[in-house]
Amino acid sequence: MKHLLLWVAVAGCLVLPLTVLAWDGFDAATTDLVEITPDKMPAQGDTVDVRNYDNDISETCLVESVTRNARTVEVVVRTPRGVRRTLVMEGR
Repeated sequence: MKHLLLWVAVAGCLVLPLTVLAWDGFDAATTDLVEITPDKMPAQGDTVDVRNYDNDISETCLVESVTRNARTVEVVVRTPRGVRRTLVMEGR
């Protein structure tokens, strides 16, 4: 029984960090909730995975610009379809 509880605790510790490695925000045009992976400040030319919570779709996007504001960060990305999206993320 001790070993079972130990393995459950180890598995929980391995899964928990995977859920907190995303950066949360919203799409400025549609107000859909989104998250960016990886959880770091992107630079122009980087690629990021953008997950839209409202329709549960993820896509890899190219970062066109990053603008830091007082409490938010605006990340402009271009989707594989060529659509520009402005994502307003939590401040860093």
